[in-house]
Amino acid sequence: MVLFLTIAVFTATALAVLALYWLVESRRESLPQRLKEISETPSGAGSSWSEKISSRFSGVLERFKGKRRIQDDIVAMVTSEQSTGTRLQLIQAGFRHPVSYQVYFWVRAVLPASLFLFAVSIGRSMGMANQKIFFLGALGLFFGFLFPIAFVRWKIRKRKEEITDYLPDALDLLVVCVEAGLGLNASFVKISEEFKLSSPTLSDEFDIVNREMVAGKPRMEALRSLTERTGVEEVKSLVAMLIQTEKLGTSLAQSLRVHSDSLRTKRRQRAEEAAAKTTIKLVFPLVFLLFPALFVVILGPGFIQIAKVLFPVMAGNR
Repeated sequence: MVLFLTIAVFTATALAVLALYWLVESRRESLPQRLKEISETPSGAGSSWSEKISSRFSGVLERFKGKRRIQDDIVAMVTSEQSTGTRLQLIQAGFRHPVSYQVYFWVRAVLPASLFLFAVSIGRSMGMANQKIFFLGALGLFFGFLFPIAFVRWKIRKRKEEITDYLPDALDLLVVCVEAGLGLNASFVKISEEFKLSSPTLSDEFDIVNREMVAGKPRMEALRSLTERTGVEEVKSLVAMLIQTEKLGTSLAQSLRVHSDSLRTKRRQRAEEAAAKTTIKLVFPLVFLLFPALFVVILGPGFIQIAKVLFPVMAGNR
């Protein structure tokens, strides 16, 4: 009862304050609104009471909309950096469509609520207790919140791994094309054509760079855009080398050959590191999965025979 009275008093006070504010603000009509009313009805006889109320109400709405726009601008300024980072992550994951950001935003907003309602409905249909239903709903909410983020990061990691693995081969082809007399643009076209089957991601990236340069974008800006879209350290070093070569006027073919040799060495070192880690990673499956099964198969018959011999003797001694 006390809680109901408190809520009622609070609601009545809030409504009274809102009505008072509305009345005061409605009397503060702007000068353009008054001039408009004077120009339309000089004597004031042609305007009815309902029209005056509607005009005052529209003035209040316009002022409220102006304040709302200011709040929206502040929110947009705060969230602009975060939205830019999210868009860059989506581009690095391979989602370049303009609608991808809106789709990702709605998925992150709708998926947790959908999984929460689905988990609660499943729990109620199975007749679970309220605590278990709450735990199941919280689990669905948590999974729905983390799944889009984890999926985008997984796509980014896969694309980076593919670009890192096939970039030395692309540089070898680039060296051959440059030494054969082709320009850098024509070499990028050749790489995008040759790597369509083996590495579609790398082929698309070089094709985008070539299209940007054909459209009139400077080569340095197109190469810097390549580093932002991929986010791979090897691509950043390649772009830095190409920019320095163009600025200093050194031999492009020789610089590409040296850089491709270093990338090929790094790839071999990564393969050796992965092979060395294999033995450590096999310890846990061997100890926890394979060895217990071997012990049961090898020592199981011996334990059975020992039990058959010892248990009757122990029973006879008793």
